Amino acid sequence: MIHISYGMLKSASTLAYQLTEEMLRQGGYNPRILPPPLRPALSVTNYFDNIDLDLIHRIETAAQGRDVVIKTHQLPAPAVLDKVARGEILATASLRDPREIALSMVDHGRRSRRWSIPEFSECRTVFDCWPSLDDQVETLRAWCALAPVQRIAYNDICFDMAAVIQRLADALGVDVDTARVERVFADKGMVGQFNKGVKDRFHEMTALESMRFLDRYAHFYDAFMPAPRPSNQSFASGAASGQLRQSLIGLRRLWHSRASLTLPWSQR
Repeated sequence: MIHISYGMLKSASTLAYQLTEEMLRQGGYNPRILPPPLRPALSVTNYFDNIDLDLIHRIETAAQGRDVVIKTHQLPAPAVLDKVARGEILATASLRDPREIALSMVDHGRRSRRWSIPEFSECRTVFDCWPSLDDQVETLRAWCALAPVQRIAYNDICFDMAAVIQRLADALGVDVDTARVERVFADKGMVGQFNKGVKDRFHEMTALESMRFLDRYAHFYDAFMPAPRPSNQSFASGAASGQLRQSLIGLRRLWHSRASLTLPWSQR
């Protein structure tokens, strides 16, 4: 079975992907880490921007009958969405308050400019994030129009993980020890793309910034986060994660995923 872990940017989508893989791993299903050229040799994530039927067929061939979790921030081809709608491919969609996504994108932009990396480097203010957020909101709406898709909010993934694990385990049909899965990610050094991991970051915005976001994305809040609270600019979340830490987290994830393959089934 293929499992697609879609997420808005900065919505804990990598953690949702990791949780799905870890539940399958501990449930004895041994999810497949795709080989090159489907995945870069040093990558720890089965990530794809463009997912069409040809890619699905190549993944199924490479999987050799095993489960595969793939991550994306995009909308797959219509034929793939049809398979999701019919339950032939399982899918989750992680989402987050656009105000908080923008703040995290600005953090990433600052880090990218420091290291001369193009990714997110254009994000100097929260308003620079609007073009990306406009696309992300529409992509989320299209994903969530499919009844089988499991929606997962950022605050639930990060701050009510046990409940999310149980909900995903039920959807996946796997029997896992919730606490044991959660312990893997108690160390934030195991969480891919970890930035700050704090709740209610929107309070970092000025009242005017917050109001403009609430107005622009009113349809998002109506559909996914009714009655959003305004910002009171009373919150400082501390330093963002640096590029070096991101690289070290990637190495730890790679070790964890490969080391688990050497364990006997009773310990996976």
